[in-house]
Amino acid sequence: MLRVTFLGHLGRDAEQRSSTKGTRLVSLSVAVNQLRTNATGQPDESTEWFRVTVAGRQAEYAAHLQKGQRVLVDGRLQISHFQRRDGTAGIGFDVWADDVQTVSARGTAEAEDGHARVGAAVGEVADEVADGDDLPF
Repeated sequence: MLRVTFLGHLGRDAEQRSSTKGTRLVSLSVAVNQLRTNATGQPDESTEWFRVTVAGRQAEYAAHLQKGQRVLVDGRLQISHFQRRDGTAGIGFDVWADDVQTVSARGTAEAEDGHARVGAAVGEVADEVADGDDLPF
């Protein structure tokens, strides 16, 4: 089993649906930005998109997430291969989330209002992330 934990921004509002057995499911689209230095020493930014599915009690929380929010996702990774309309091969990253939490910088309205569910470990991760991350959309 492949486990992943990543920090990213939502590309769209959460979408709710039900499984054939009636389980509540929430779909999220999360963008993870990576800033690297290329061979010439210039910054090179890339964005990877993850399709995230949340079920059970976590789905109740995830259903209220909105585009642009920063989230920390922990779950099981499934990699799928597909063919695009133009015939080229593509790879999809699907995550079945066990835990989804909003993460905001200290001192923001979201953090002060108490809407962010951030534990001690998540706060440490958030401190390491630059506050000036640009959204890829």
